[in-house]
Amino acid sequence: MSNESVLEQCVSSACMSLFADYALPLERAGAGQLSDAPALLFCGVIGFSGEQMRGSLLLATSREPLGRTSPTSDASLREWIAELSNQLLGRVKNKLYVHGVTLYLSTPVVLRGEHIAPLSQTPLMPFGFRCDGGQVCVWFDAEISAGVDLTQVVDNAGVLGEGDSALF
Repeated sequence: MSNESVLEQCVSSACMSLFADYALPLERAGAGQLSDAPALLFCGVIGFSGEQMRGSLLLATSREPLGRTSPTSDASLREWIAELSNQLLGRVKNKLYVHGVTLYLSTPVVLRGEHIAPLSQTPLMPFGFRCDGGQVCVWFDAEISAGVDLTQVVDNAGVLGEGDSALF
């Protein structure tokens, strides 16, 4: 197993579980299985940094997944894609923690557009997902520091489950 395959597993499972928690199951799409219509219109970008890794996560969706997962009918789609990208990177952060990676997240930025295609520094392709009536794509662009081996599991103590809270 390579660092890239660990990242792929972390990002893919985090995205699928995030949308499943909002009652929208996603199906992983293979290369060439995503349609151009509906176009990706909403995009949340959030940066991260740490000693072991730095980069950014980009979450792009068509309108349907945003509308179906939004907790309120009057929520701004701009605010909701920002929140979803924040939650997604938080889940990835938890998954990478057990591999010895500590990440610090920035504030999400929202973009609107069509045919979004970021230029990645890594060979990772976007993770594409299909759902009933729409699609979701995730790009995880990470620079991993020399000597970091993500295939090693360090410890999972102290990692809260998604939705859990710690009071102190």
